[in-house]
Amino acid sequence: MWSTPIPNGSAKVNLKKGTASLSVKDALVFDAFTVPNSLDTAHPLGKVNAIIDSLRMEWTTAFTKSWTDCADGFQGDFFEGKATIEVTATTPTVPATTCPPNPGRNGFRFVSNPATTSISHFAQIGSERNGVFFSA
Repeated sequence: MWSTPIPNGSAKVNLKKGTASLSVKDALVFDAFTVPNSLDTAHPLGKVNAIIDSLRMEWTTAFTKSWTDCADGFQGDFFEGKATIEVTATTPTVPATTCPPNPGRNGFRFVSNPATTSISHFAQIGSERNGVFFSA
């Protein structure tokens, strides 16, 4: 599982308008190797496996699904629509070593097509209330 913290303000959500966006630049991506490692703050973040040079995602919604489940204490409003993404990422160059043997890596750069070329079959944003936050 890859994970990385993002700066405050990188994600914006406006459920009244049914829109959301995520914009990140120069973010280090760490590989925690396992899901439990990624969720346990006692484990180190792992090795930097990539750098997100730039990432921009946009969600726009077409309709809302809302429901309340009093028996299970759950209430939510979910907005379905479309999303676009544009991303550039780089993996670091790692020199070869003999002790321990390591073939090294040449680095790799990925550049997606422009966001306008995105094909979206399903996208969803929403809010939910459960547990102590649930109120019918």
